[in-house]
Amino acid sequence: MNDTPVVNITRNPAQAVASVVKLFGFRVRGNTVYVFFAGLVAGVFLAIAAYGIHILLAGAAMIVPPILSVLFIRHFIANKPRGFFRFWLDEKCQGRFLRKPKRKGAIYVTAS
Repeated sequence: MNDTPVVNITRNPAQAVASVVKLFGFRVRGNTVYVFFAGLVAGVFLAIAAYGIHILLAGAAMIVPPILSVLFIRHFIANKPRGFFRFWLDEKCQGRFLRKPKRKGAIYVTAS
């Protein structure tokens, strides 16, 4: 008897994010780490700017931006689909209802 070998066809893997990291106990995409580092850098720059005014103000200025970046990550990035912040921003600016399409001219044709 002729035994034909079974051909395995590999399928494309599901579209997944290449890198996922844990940040403060949340699984987030790898690029999210840059949001947190931006908060750290902003805190250092604000502390340098506020140091001339008062040392306590500089200490508060160093702590606030990283905390805000963590809150941003928890609210808009962790366990949310990609592009959620853009969707939320559009919803807040335009409303939750669909907008009517913009038409040129004054004559509207409707099907009746």
